Amino acid sequence: LFSEVRVEGLETLDYLDNLKNGERFTEQEDAITFESEVDKVYLSTPTKIAILDHERKRTFELRKDGLPDAVVWNPWDKKAKSMADFGDNEYMHMLCVEAACVEEPITLKPGEEWKGRQEISAVPSSYCSEQLDPRRLLLSG
Repeated sequence: LFSEVRVEGLETLDYLDNLKNGERFTEQEDAITFESEVDKVYLSTPTKIAILDHERKRTFELRKDGLPDAVVWNPWDKKAKSMADFGDNEYMHMLCVEAACVEEPITLKPGEEWKGRQEISAVPSSYCSEQLDPRRLLLSG
């Protein structure tokens, strides 16, 4: 059940909603859950984001460096049916959460270097979401 999946670590952050012409909003929910199509870019996100699947009792941690933003996307049923390379019901078994750099593009001068990375790990399902408090993460770096 998709209702058992949630993303934590993005609470209270600003995001661009691609379903509303990229308009900027502030997340009001305690955790992001899924009941319809979602296509958001969360801005200035912490280095750790958790994806919790309560039904399957598993949790994934996304860790990122050099990529300040995060995309959260699921096409839901109507858009999934219109995508040629996507099965009609595959939206029920997938969730895109990925590190990104959207709001402020990375610009390099000749000879400059930039590094970015993301790592996804399975972590114990007892993982405590308080470890992802954005205020603490931003303070502790």
